[in-house]
Amino acid sequence: MVLLRVKGGFYMTKPHNILVAREYTDGNGEVKTEWLRVGVAFPNKKDGFNCELPAGIGLTGKFVILPRIDRAEDDGPTDE
Repeated sequence: MVLLRVKGGFYMTKPHNILVAREYTDGNGEVKTEWLRVGVAFPNKKDGFNCELPAGIGLTGKFVILPRIDRAEDDGPTDE
């Protein structure tokens, strides 16, 4: 949890994952998508996000920012 300072005090907020999609072909020849966590994003007081990426990560193309959830429930983002 992160404390976010807002008018009148602080509130707790959960960090979000930054994910990128990687398509691959499985052993049966089916094209699938794997979601890789490449960083973390924290909501800020201006309704945006402060993002942290480790050194050496280069992002090109699309990425997704989603709230963190229990890994047992996490199937990654959908294309809907």
